[in-house]
Amino acid sequence: MVKLAQKETSFLKILLIIILGLFIYSNCLDGKFIWDDYGLIKENQYLKDWKSLPKIITGDFGVGSGVKSSFYRPLPMVIHMIEYSLWGLNVKGYHLTNVLLHIFTAITVFLFINLILYDKGISFLTSLLFLVHPINTQAVCCMSGINITASLLFILLCLVFYIKSLSSNNIALYCMALLSFSMGLLSKESVIVAPALILLYHYTFRKSIEIKKIVPLFIILICYLLIRLVVLNSFVGVSVSPYVLLQRIPGFFVAITEYLRLLLFPFDLRIAYGDKIFSINEPRVIAGVSVTFLLIVLAFVRKKKDPLTFFSIAWFFVTLIPVSNIYPINSSFMMEHWLYVPCVGFFLILSRMLRRHLNNKRAMFSLNVFAIILLAFYSYLTIRQNEYWKEPIAFYKRTIKYAPDGWIFYNELGNEYAGIMEYELAEDAYSKALGINPDAIGVYYNLAGLYQKTGRDKEAMQMFNKARAINYRIFNSCYESGNKNLSSGRYRESIIFYKKALGLSPDNLALYCDLAKSNIMIGNYSEAIRLLKNALVLNPDYPTAYNNLAVAYYYKKDYELAVTYCDKAIELGYKVSPKFLQLLKPYRK
Repeated sequence: MVKLAQKETSFLKILLIIILGLFIYSNCLDGKFIWDDYGLIKENQYLKDWKSLPKIITGDFGVGSGVKSSFYRPLPMVIHMIEYSLWGLNVKGYHLTNVLLHIFTAITVFLFINLILYDKGISFLTSLLFLVHPINTQAVCCMSGINITASLLFILLCLVFYIKSLSSNNIALYCMALLSFSMGLLSKESVIVAPALILLYHYTFRKSIEIKKIVPLFIILICYLLIRLVVLNSFVGVSVSPYVLLQRIPGFFVAITEYLRLLLFPFDLRIAYGDKIFSINEPRVIAGVSVTFLLIVLAFVRKKKDPLTFFSIAWFFVTLIPVSNIYPINSSFMMEHWLYVPCVGFFLILSRMLRRHLNNKRAMFSLNVFAIILLAFYSYLTIRQNEYWKEPIAFYKRTIKYAPDGWIFYNELGNEYAGIMEYELAEDAYSKALGINPDAIGVYYNLAGLYQKTGRDKEAMQMFNKARAINYRIFNSCYESGNKNLSSGRYRESIIFYKKALGLSPDNLALYCDLAKSNIMIGNYSEAIRLLKNALVLNPDYPTAYNNLAVAYYYKKDYELAVTYCDKAIELGYKVSPKFLQLLKPYRK
């Protein structure tokens, strides 16, 4: 009877999570495609044909959108393919998927916390706070944010199945944990923290570790990194920040204080915070360092008497570090959706603080009322924040209020106005974008297209010519900087400039060879080979590419291919270095 009553209680709690989740996110179902939704979903041709599935699985996150990405996330794209096959471009279907996934994740939060604490009160309150808090609207309301919700869901499922397999020794449950981890890695890179969270669980709650159950997780992680290497030619994402590590670290501590403020008082939520640098002596940096230090000290001081406090604080920092931008993964020092996984630790400790005083009958009523008011307040803010994500023009206008120097938002606003034939407003938005960034080539092309539509052909041609001139100037500047760094032995710096130049001139054969040469000099032979083979796709008879391929394969110790490509270069008239010919001589048959 007791077990039956407990099951009924759990069922009612889960039912309430579902009802509340559907209620507070019901007003986002009509939201239009916005921001990344265009490239990743609406305009992605690969999603519309199942024959493109191999390209989705073997391509980067931007495949089909025309934008090169340093992320490998095939699972969300496969989900979008399924969605498109079910309801085409009907936005309600995509939003409903995201909302249901968020609700299911909240239920999994409830199950996970209850599994480690055996306290349905804390588990339920934690899951409700996670469900209704407006900080998560960015992940839920943006259709392309499905990778964010999926990442936490698979982390939690991995932990739930893993912990259950420890007590039952059930091999099927353990296999489900491994499968969940694998699916999570294919959803978002930050899922690599799952093994660390498992070790955190063992350490916090003093559970003995079975090496045979830990090793497979790291084997899967290694396999994933190898797949990334094959698909993206890189274990980690490409740096997008112009700032060095020491310049970015203060921003992490500013983000800590901002994140905690947003979790407690979620006002002025927005998509843009900017790629800013902060001085180490700025008050917000000092505050962030102090808060971080105090939280870490508190975690270890309370570890024995209150392991939950340690676990909650550790969860927050362990899951935040991969998205902290200490290693640059984005052009912003903080993003609200980066809190989607870490916030579980914050809500857990908040629930624990409220629950601790419920044994006091005098305080019980007041605390229950406070919890209800808090949940109602956050729910109201979430319902209001959903409106921010519904209509693109209002979205960009509001974003510009917080990021007045964000030329890209003016450009997107111009695109939206042009789409509804408000050409004067579109021209004004484009002009403001160019006022902030006169070298924004894409904006010139957008203006040129607008002028063509309105019969202003002369002005359209002027915009095209300006775009070409800027493209040529920036290309030359990047190429010359690359050459200077290469000749000075600063190979990594030369790669940065060569890549920028290649983005502006993707058919430049000499550039492929120079970029490959820089990669050879730092020992990145696989990337050099990839670049040179791309050059040969453009021109199969380009002798310099064959010579450089021979050099790359020689240093890779694949001497047979080195000889083959060297001979091909000679056949095409390339004057191979006599010293290199001498190096190859012992390997000729």
